[in-house]
Amino acid sequence: MIDQTQLCREETVFPFRLNHAGWGIATTPDCGFELVDYEFCTVEYVVSGRGVLESDGRRFVCGPDSIYFLHRHGNHSYRTDPVDLWHKLFFIVDGALVDTLIACYGLSNVCQINGVPQLRPSFEAMMELGYATPAVHRRAAVIFHQFVESCSEILHERTLSARPEALELKKTIDGSIGKRFRLNAFSRQVGYSPAHLIRRFREAFGCSPYEYLMQRRIETARQLLSFSRKSVKEIAEMLGFADQYSFSGSFKARTGVSPSHYRRRG
Repeated sequence: MIDQTQLCREETVFPFRLNHAGWGIATTPDCGFELVDYEFCTVEYVVSGRGVLESDGRRFVCGPDSIYFLHRHGNHSYRTDPVDLWHKLFFIVDGALVDTLIACYGLSNVCQINGVPQLRPSFEAMMELGYATPAVHRRAAVIFHQFVESCSEILHERTLSARPEALELKKTIDGSIGKRFRLNAFSRQVGYSPAHLIRRFREAFGCSPYEYLMQRRIETARQLLSFSRKSVKEIAEMLGFADQYSFSGSFKARTGVSPSHYRRRG
């Protein structure tokens, strides 16, 4: 016969709990949340759509196949793109083991990891566990351990595989979202040919430096169009485009609609 008292004691003592796992689907353009001194740890995987996460003063744009952490005791706000609504998988966990694993795998300051479709099965496995029981919490702890280990390995491999010049180029591009960037000038500065830099950057990050810069600018433009009153011309100037026509053409090529149409749809 099962000793229910022992089961309750076991559930209380075990330092990991799976509170919930499932789908998070934005149904309205204004769908968003704000969490102050958040008491749990939530991890979300973006299946489709886009949105913005602000976590302890840092801002991230999250798109398909990216994950993000809402760490315990942090201040977080996140909202869907009003046009490209979020569809996400998530799990919420709690307990001392959560903090220990995140710290041990160097993820305490990691909020977002992009381009990780291989991590989706972890979320699906959490969803399949069912109701909270001691056995479920133990199985969830194993899945979570494997998950954070995979996150750490992905980040480590990306750092190791990227040549120093590619990392320096990415850092420079990240700081050039709102101004002109010239690869030839950067090439002379670091002593590598443009062709070499493009090749190394593509190996490390999966796209050319130019396309990476455009992705960052278009993501920023989406948010400005959705959440600010700046004109298309002002946004074009802010993001370093030659003029609003150049900006509009680049935006439509990557989103399928013009900036004005995108704003109206929002």
